[in-house]
Amino acid sequence: MRCFYFILLSLLFSTPAIAMDSYADIVEKVMPSVVNISTEREIIDSEENDVDNLMVEPQLDGRESLGSGFFIRNDGYILTNYHIIDGAKSIEVITHNSKNYKATIIGIDKPSDLAVLKIEAKKEEKFQAVIFGDVDDTRIGDRVLTFGNPYGLGISVSEGIISAKSRNIGLGEQHYIQTDAAINQGNSGGPMFNLEGEVIGVNTAIFSIKGASGVGFALPANIANWVSSQLTDGGKVHRGWLGLSVSYGIDQYTDKSGFMVTEISEESNAYKEGIRVGDIIIAYNDKTADDINEFRVFTETMEPSQALRLKTLSFGEEIRHLVRIQEMPAAALKDITNKALIEHNKYYHQDLDKNVFYISELSIAVKEANPRGLMIVKIERKSPLYGKGIKNGDVILEADRSDIYSVENLLESIRNATSDEIRPVALLIQSIDNTFYVNVEAVPEND
Repeated sequence: MRCFYFILLSLLFSTPAIAMDSYADIVEKVMPSVVNISTEREIIDSEENDVDNLMVEPQLDGRESLGSGFFIRNDGYILTNYHIIDGAKSIEVITHNSKNYKATIIGIDKPSDLAVLKIEAKKEEKFQAVIFGDVDDTRIGDRVLTFGNPYGLGISVSEGIISAKSRNIGLGEQHYIQTDAAINQGNSGGPMFNLEGEVIGVNTAIFSIKGASGVGFALPANIANWVSSQLTDGGKVHRGWLGLSVSYGIDQYTDKSGFMVTEISEESNAYKEGIRVGDIIIAYNDKTADDINEFRVFTETMEPSQALRLKTLSFGEEIRHLVRIQEMPAAALKDITNKALIEHNKYYHQDLDKNVFYISELSIAVKEANPRGLMIVKIERKSPLYGKGIKNGDVILEADRSDIYSVENLLESIRNATSDEIRPVALLIQSIDNTFYVNVEAVPEND
């Protein structure tokens, strides 16, 4: 009897090791969906970098660029990376059974670095299209298979795990799946499969030393599926536009957290609805405002004229809004991404020795910026701004929701906060990456 109970307890509490001796069945199932892509284009000379960002494809015979892709429809539509076919004079697709086809571009989408191609095949020919999976159903640690054409060797497969699910790697506003599966030059545009044989990502970027195998990144399938469907149907992607930028913030009146509105277009329905810079979004369509990337994807994938319910805090007052989503203007995404960089460079390269003022209450040196704000030229270690992600070249745009145009303007806000009782001053900071609020406790002038 004791032996019986011992065996029963062992079965209940032991954790069996999940092992898979071979991926051959999965690979055999999905391999017909994967293709090699060869493009002919003029080569533009560029300086060699020690660290690669996008997977620059190997150049063969002086004019060849190699990458990967996969069928998204059985009538010959293929999804790949835009940077593979950018500037191509001709595109050739090679299937898993070594058949060659000429391909034409159906549509491109630069923000997601995706493109849809269509091969010139006979009407009766059918191809194996992939099935897109839901990235939201995956977990960090799940096993994945990545396919591609590394170094022009032909279709290859690598195995690894999902290392992270939402990485911002500095390539625009997109977030990526990170994996340790071997991804090399030539894998661009190739699919990342889960063990169910569903595509959960598109191989897009690597961090590596001089092209060696390193950390790989894939665009999530949820975005890839949405983009490719629009490109296939109409050759263009229509994105929803709320017309505002946000960063994580805390309402100084209620201590509730959410998304701080840092920029808003006066042409947007959100502005016409009364939303302003400094307001805190605490919920949208009954979702808690706790993940900015999820919020960005949610609004961008909404159809124009759809209604978005927002709950905001404005000076501590809770307000409910109903905002009609607009179609994103053609240049809006690029403007949002580059504005901070343009403004930073505009100010940062000026002569910093002229008209510099020292603000003892914040232990910083500043100079007036154009058209508004004070550019920080030095932060001392004793400054309440030190260690908060603020650096030289950043610009103070607001203090306690008031625009800053001069040193006197900022000092007035600081003295109002420290005259009766010391309270934090909310500063709106514009950096090279984004615009955000930070609460600081200024030191009274007499201290």
